[in-house]
Amino acid sequence: MKLVFTLLAMSLAAPCLMGQVNAPKVGTARYPDGSFHNVQGLPANMIVAELPLDAAQVASFSDSGGLIAQNGVIRLLSPGFSVLAEYPAGEQPILSIDGEVTSALAWLPVAHTLLHWNGASFESFAVAESDLEGTVTDIQSAGAKQARLLVRHSDNSVSGVTISLRTGNLVTSEPLPGVRGYAFGQGLFVVYALNKELIVDNLSGYRRTVAFDAPDFVAERMSNTWLHLYSPTLRQSWALHVTQADLQLSQLPGLAMASSKGGIK
Repeated sequence: MKLVFTLLAMSLAAPCLMGQVNAPKVGTARYPDGSFHNVQGLPANMIVAELPLDAAQVASFSDSGGLIAQNGVIRLLSPGFSVLAEYPAGEQPILSIDGEVTSALAWLPVAHTLLHWNGASFESFAVAESDLEGTVTDIQSAGAKQARLLVRHSDNSVSGVTISLRTGNLVTSEPLPGVRGYAFGQGLFVVYALNKELIVDNLSGYRRTVAFDAPDFVAERMSNTWLHLYSPTLRQSWALHVTQADLQLSQLPGLAMASSKGGIK
């Protein structure tokens, strides 16, 4: 596993930045203290620098924008972190944006409501409780005005449930063979942990694994192809790169509680 270096202060930054002028951007990570950090570089040599955003409880980022939830308010952000729209959710949601801003989705577990950004405003759809017999762990855009929710059942099995973004009605619900526990979608893949391995599976014959000795994890999108993983028990973070051709897991260092450097503009 490759250890990712952290930029904690400008006095330490100069040596790291030499030769990194054109370092590729990995994405935007929300750390456990709620602070946001820009991650760039390569898996063996990344720079992590704090961003001037107020702390948030949940986040999801793609290459085209972001969604964050701050004290019950969902905010849709541009790539430059300006606010494009807000929605008063009144609860902590599950957020997803994995492409253009029109892929922005939110699941409100208490209200049992699905939110979708239609390009001009947030649309909301009440989803019947009988359509989701379990706990939603992730939500993704499924194209053609549909959203796919990953649902964890009481026996630890997982189903993929597709909901129409035109009506809020159930389209399909199917069990995901072999997938167990907390599951997270990334593109065409499902990411989950089992038997000290992190498994990336497209459920159609492509299955890759990497050693992952963590008792638990939660995931948030940093960009189109990168995830930020965090184990609450170990208090440890990782960056996971997932594409059809590549699977890389890099350990991220923990950061001290960071104070905000200013609000969103």
